[in-house]
Amino acid sequence: MSKSNPSEVKLAVPTSGGFSGLKSLNLQVFVMIAAIIAIMLFFTWTTDGAYLSARNVSNLLRQTAITGILAVGMVFVIISAEIDLSVGSMMGLLGGVAAICDVWLGWPLPLTIIVTLVLGLLLGAWNGWWVAYRKVPSFIVTLAGMLAFRGILIGITNGTTVSPTSAAMSQIGQSYLPASTGFIIGRLA
Repeated sequence: MSKSNPSEVKLAVPTSGGFSGLKSLNLQVFVMIAAIIAIMLFFTWTTDGAYLSARNVSNLLRQTAITGILAVGMVFVIISAEIDLSVGSMMGLLGGVAAICDVWLGWPLPLTIIVTLVLGLLLGAWNGWWVAYRKVPSFIVTLAGMLAFRGILIGITNGTTVSPTSAAMSQIGQSYLPASTGFIIGRLA
């Protein structure tokens, strides 16, 4: 006589077929990658291959570098469930200050960079103080900062363009690192 209980009958689980790996794929990631590939193919086709040329890829990377650097900093703000609306305006103000120090005041490049970095640190600390210690919502603080930074930039430049910058200042944004230095930095990152 069997001791098994008919209510404990286990059903056979179907074996996974050839599509078992697709279940583990995140559909959103797959769709985004497919969209990027479709966009790249479209622009490559419409530009007769110039879109994927080394020169164009280099230009795309150079033009997105500033946005990428700002995005890395914003990740920490967003992870902490806050928001910073002033980051773009602060970048504009600091760029204007750097141009003024370079063109109008004729300061050497290292001093200009140090002053710009210290000013950015102070402005960021000022915003952070209001949020962290005075408990003002980050939306309000950074909205006010955005308007203030834009106003200050217009005020100190009188709404004019500050140019031409020195060759040393232009070289920061328009030159390439030697290949060995780039590999070392990439390896450290």
